[in-house]
Amino acid sequence: MAYIDTFVGFNIMAIVGLMLIIGVIIRAKIAIFQSFLIPAAIIGGAIGFILINTGLLPFESKQFVNFSMHAFIISFMSLCLTNKADDAPEVSKKEYLRGGLWMSFIWAGSVGFQAIIGGLLLIAYNMITGSSFSEMFGFIATHGFTQGPGQGLTYGKMWADLGASADLPIVGLIYANVGFIFAFIIGVPLARYFIKKGKNANKKASIENEYLVGILEDKKSSALGHEKTHPANIDTLAFQLSILFICYGITFLYMKYILVHLKGIPMIGVLSAWGLFFFHGLIVATIVRLFINKIGLGHMLSVRLQKHITGAAVDVLLVASFMSVSFQVLTKYFGPIVVVSLGILITTFLYIWFFGRKLTQLGPERMIAQLGCCTGATANGLLLLRIMDPDYTTSVSMELAFFNVAILFTAGIPLFVIGPNVPNFGLMKVMVFYGLYSLFCFGAVWFLGRKKGDEVAQT
Repeated sequence: MAYIDTFVGFNIMAIVGLMLIIGVIIRAKIAIFQSFLIPAAIIGGAIGFILINTGLLPFESKQFVNFSMHAFIISFMSLCLTNKADDAPEVSKKEYLRGGLWMSFIWAGSVGFQAIIGGLLLIAYNMITGSSFSEMFGFIATHGFTQGPGQGLTYGKMWADLGASADLPIVGLIYANVGFIFAFIIGVPLARYFIKKGKNANKKASIENEYLVGILEDKKSSALGHEKTHPANIDTLAFQLSILFICYGITFLYMKYILVHLKGIPMIGVLSAWGLFFFHGLIVATIVRLFINKIGLGHMLSVRLQKHITGAAVDVLLVASFMSVSFQVLTKYFGPIVVVSLGILITTFLYIWFFGRKLTQLGPERMIAQLGCCTGATANGLLLLRIMDPDYTTSVSMELAFFNVAILFTAGIPLFVIGPNVPNFGLMKVMVFYGLYSLFCFGAVWFLGRKKGDEVAQT
């Protein structure tokens, strides 16, 4: 039996791979999925959710939970190992910083106000229906929508460890999956609207058949990346993955150390939970990348190949996160999930639309990118941005790279101080903390969105 148990992890990988291939085929054959540019991972993940919960696959949804968490960690660490591409567009540093900070404060403000909206809607739902659901099921929505399945799961686990409901990790995953679907159902028509009205800066934007179907024509090819090592010595992909795995191991040992020796230090104690492994992992990966560059070996890290590793981890994460959802948990909290999801998604759209219209430069591009980021992940934002800026000639793609670093500071308080301790604070303290922080972010967004003397750009 022990020998058979060693196959479980690889069998889960096989099922995830099968769902991805099914998603690719369906995307290529069914027009409605092409119209909304629904990624193969979401299609395959949704089918996997059905197959798992109807018993047609001999697996349980809980087997995919930890798989989702580690795929999420790998995707973040891989992103931080990626150097700037040689052909990346040159942009004004002032505008680059302005746009990146604007998006980071939009996102940070969203973390706070989504939690408030979720909590208030949960309280209202209880009052109207006579239910007694914990407001934690409203607060966790922000971690699913603004951060994606990995952190919806992570914060749900941390809160469960603090005495909240054991169902919170799965509910966090559900919110993330709802956000992914919303991002494309609303984001794609909005991007097409901007193009139709001529509001996009890149006038070459068009949606070709290959983009819709999701498969390149046989005669076209795109290199995954340049070879960095001789195959007689070590495969380039193996070398690149080895650096990533070393970063993972360093983070694990580092986390074990601080959990034992530094947990009593106030700030370190907040950040030392295993649930924040991803945060420490991205710091380690960034330091390793900077060190490799410093010793003159930065050319050994293939930028394009590393991006594909990140993309592969995100695809796996999406499939596994859908398959992690238990139908029993979904039906148990179906009412609150629907109410909270609709309320947050509508207000998030209006929030981004309101502030995005104030931008005097690249408003539609930054708006559409943040719609994806605030209802799923950066990958969503990049995919929606690509509709309006197919070859990334504007500065927004680079701003998104800076955005991923900036949010560690602009959203540090809600992510690493408030977020891990929400069950300990109580309802009123959580509302006040998130409320004050959101107001601060709104002010920063307003300041960054307009220059003195500029007229408001109407979209």
